[in-house]
Amino acid sequence: MGLFDYAVSDQLHTGAADGAHGYVFLENLSPSDWKKILVHAETKRFAAGQVLIRNGDVDDSFYILSEGTVEVILPGKDAAFTTIIEGAVFGEMAFFDCLPRSATIRAKTAGTAIRLSRDGYTRLSGWEPALARTIVLDLGKVLALRLRATNARFLV
Repeated sequence: MGLFDYAVSDQLHTGAADGAHGYVFLENLSPSDWKKILVHAETKRFAAGQVLIRNGDVDDSFYILSEGTVEVILPGKDAAFTTIIEGAVFGEMAFFDCLPRSATIRAKTAGTAIRLSRDGYTRLSGWEPALARTIVLDLGKVLALRLRATNARFLV
């Protein structure tokens, strides 16, 4: 799998994950496009067991998991709902709606994530509007795939 392939663990096939398996996030970006994004983003290294996002926190950023594995912990639960692997996007709901985080994201392994805040995105969109449009449309596609998977899981 490439660095920015969007996928989740094999739990996807049992209906436990988000339905975006095999979708490549920002698949057609060039290395120079990624450099433009990284100017406005923050690279965060994390250790196994570290919490990257905590349920209820207010933050308007999304993450691209560039290395490692994290797990999604739903409110009131101790066990992981699903595992997210390298290349996946997470935290995008709060990026769009600026509401508190709806789940906790905890590292299963050490790794690295690229964090793009709403302010960073706004700066990027001022300099690179076409690239910003590509990002937001891909994030929308990820949300749509997750919603379709949720519908399929609960409306059957």
